[in-house]
Amino acid sequence: MNGKSLFLGFLAGGAIAGIATLLSAPASGEETRKKLAENKNIALAEFKELKHRLTEIKDSISVASLEGKSVFADFIQDIKLALNEWKTETAPIKQELAKELKELEQTIAELEKSLSPHQS
Repeated sequence: MNGKSLFLGFLAGGAIAGIATLLSAPASGEETRKKLAENKNIALAEFKELKHRLTEIKDSISVASLEGKSVFADFIQDIKLALNEWKTETAPIKQELAKELKELEQTIAELEKSLSPHQS
């Protein structure tokens, strides 16, 4: 098969397909063009609405992200303050426990000392 006959085959096939499409179209060309124009306008309006909504979502996410950072920073600060307050409040108790532990160790040492000569 040479290139010329292949080209003529494509040309004839394209012409036949075009004629078949025109003959089997459910509406006239003018009606089809009107419907295409209406559908194009509807599609453009829907794309514009979609773009607008996506922009709103993006803006909402940005605002939420900024607010979340602020709230999280406040939360961390509150935790630090609560921890410092707890440390301050428990410091005297810790000192008292350390004092009592030393007294207990001394008492145990005295008991061991007092029991030592009796066991010898």
